[in-house]
Amino acid sequence: MNSITELLNLEYSDIFISDISIQGTTKPLTLETTPYAHYCPSCGFRMHSKGVKNRKVKHPVLQDNYELILILKQRRWKCTNPECNYDISDTFKFVNKRRRTTNATDMLIVLAYRDLMETAVSIANRFHISDTHAHEVFDRYVKMDRLPLTDAICIDEVFLDMDEHCKYALVIQDFHTGDPIDLLRSRRSNVTEPYFASLPVAERTAVKYLISDMYNPYISYVDKYFPNAVSVVDSFHVIQWLIRMIDNYIRQLLKKFRQRDREEEEKLSYEAQHPVSLPPSREVYLLQKYRWLILANQSNIKYHSEPRMDSHFRCLMNTYDYEDALFRIDPKLKDFRDLKETYIQFNSRNAGKPLEARRELDELIPMYQRSEYEIFRDFGSLLENYKDYIINSFVMVEKHGPGKVYESRLSNGPIESINRKVKDLKRSGRGYRNFEHFRNRFLYSARQSPVLNGVTDYTPVLYLEDDDN
Repeated sequence: MNSITELLNLEYSDIFISDISIQGTTKPLTLETTPYAHYCPSCGFRMHSKGVKNRKVKHPVLQDNYELILILKQRRWKCTNPECNYDISDTFKFVNKRRRTTNATDMLIVLAYRDLMETAVSIANRFHISDTHAHEVFDRYVKMDRLPLTDAICIDEVFLDMDEHCKYALVIQDFHTGDPIDLLRSRRSNVTEPYFASLPVAERTAVKYLISDMYNPYISYVDKYFPNAVSVVDSFHVIQWLIRMIDNYIRQLLKKFRQRDREEEEKLSYEAQHPVSLPPSREVYLLQKYRWLILANQSNIKYHSEPRMDSHFRCLMNTYDYEDALFRIDPKLKDFRDLKETYIQFNSRNAGKPLEARRELDELIPMYQRSEYEIFRDFGSLLENYKDYIINSFVMVEKHGPGKVYESRLSNGPIESINRKVKDLKRSGRGYRNFEHFRNRFLYSARQSPVLNGVTDYTPVLYLEDDDN
């Protein structure tokens, strides 16, 4: 009895449980109010009871693995003044009029929206409501405000493609906590300029680091809106640019060898007077399946020296054998890998040492610019153009992790995981058309401790006077 009373939050002494039974997987509970003298709120005459009406209400919280069915015995009272005839029924504050579930359902529906994999349909099926109602409940309670700016913020775009005015949304993130500060419907200047200009001056002047990729409009935000900040070009995007260029070269090689194989098949088919299908050539097999040995960081590759049977070559091979076979296809691939690793090692060993990083980068840039390969000459020019912003990425600042505080290098890495949540939400919802709903859903799910209309405690509360509370 005590556990049920606590579950239903029956703090009012005028409500008591008069009967409990078990019927299969359900546990019906009969609730009554203690009778007391009623006086008409209109004329002040004594009111008399006119009978009791039973009302069935579902409670969405399981109790001892039973589904609770509340049977509310609502007594009707009528004024004894024949000129008034005012009548009223007993009310239970944990359920609203004309509702078949307790008010805890609304809070549980809102809580279910925290899971990005949940959709309005799946939530509606769980609580036996329509998906439209689930959508309305979420919009009623969840209106996420912008978080204050901190001294280190990350910005990046994510592809939404809701409409012609919402192609690339702009994500703003607090680097210290990882919480998204806000989501703007577009990265276009007609959206970003009035937004940033409207932010309090005190917040904008407190920003010290603006972390982004090499998109020049983001870098220009420092001069426009954040006078005390410096731009930080994330090292991830610098390395990603180089890896993408090398990958494009490998893809062109792959395309050339595939074309050669197709021509060979056509020649053999013509001579044999019937279609001839050849297995993938050695070059195609290696470039397609093992190019990651060139693109991945060597420090992340687990080389296995023990040979294993390769079904394509029909011989024993280890990681070093695959690597050598790739280099024999095109000797440039080894040079590309080594030059890439030179920058990756420079990037890794200078974390927290911006002065040493500047000195080394000043030596690396001429080396790349004098390279015999166009890819690395272009890379050297890129490093020269963004040198100061890249150096800023070697600064270490305080970061808040789960239960700990530690020093971390300035990076846009955290915002990449946030962008993944945006994409997951878009995918699970099969597309969205209402940006405000999408924004609220994303911020509510991605923040560690979201605030709902000024409420931080989401424990299901039954005592809600009406739907607006």
